[in-house]
Amino acid sequence: MKFLKSLNDTIARLETFLLVGFVLIMIGLSFSQVIMRNFFSGGFTWADVCLRNMVLWVGFIGASLATQQNRHITIDALTKFLSPFWKRISEVLTSLFSFGMGIVFMMASYGFVKSEYEAQGMAFLGIPFWVIQLIIPIGFGFISFRFLIKAIEDIFS
Repeated sequence: MKFLKSLNDTIARLETFLLVGFVLIMIGLSFSQVIMRNFFSGGFTWADVCLRNMVLWVGFIGASLATQQNRHITIDALTKFLSPFWKRISEVLTSLFSFGMGIVFMMASYGFVKSEYEAQGMAFLGIPFWVIQLIIPIGFGFISFRFLIKAIEDIFS
C-alpha cells in the first residue's frame, strides 16, 4: 500500500509540474498571438491548433489531479442518509465502478489513438495527431489508477 501511495504522489507531482508548465505556455502563446495579430498583422500559423490541443492535455491532467485529491464531481445526495458502514460500502462500489469505466474508456481511446496513428495525420510543427492524443488513454489510465487506490484505501481503512 505504501508503494501505491508513493507512486500516486510522484505522479501527482509530475502532473502538477506539467499542468503549471502547460498553462504558462498557453498564456504566453495566446498573449503573443494577440500582440502579433493586433500590431504586426500576423502570428504563428500553428498556434491556434497548438493551444486547442494543450487544452486537451490540461483537461486530462487536471481531471487526474482532481481524482487524486478526491475533488472530482460526485453525486452524494443519497449517501447522506446512509449509515457509516453502508456509506463506506457505497464509496468502495462507486470507486470500483469508476475504475472499471475508466478502463473501458482507456481501451476505447487507445483504439482511437491507434486509428490516428494508422491515418498518419499531422497536427502542427510536424507533430503527429496520435502523439498529441496519447493523453486521452494515459489520462483515463491515471484516473482509473486513482479510483483503484481510493477503493483499496476505503476497503482497508
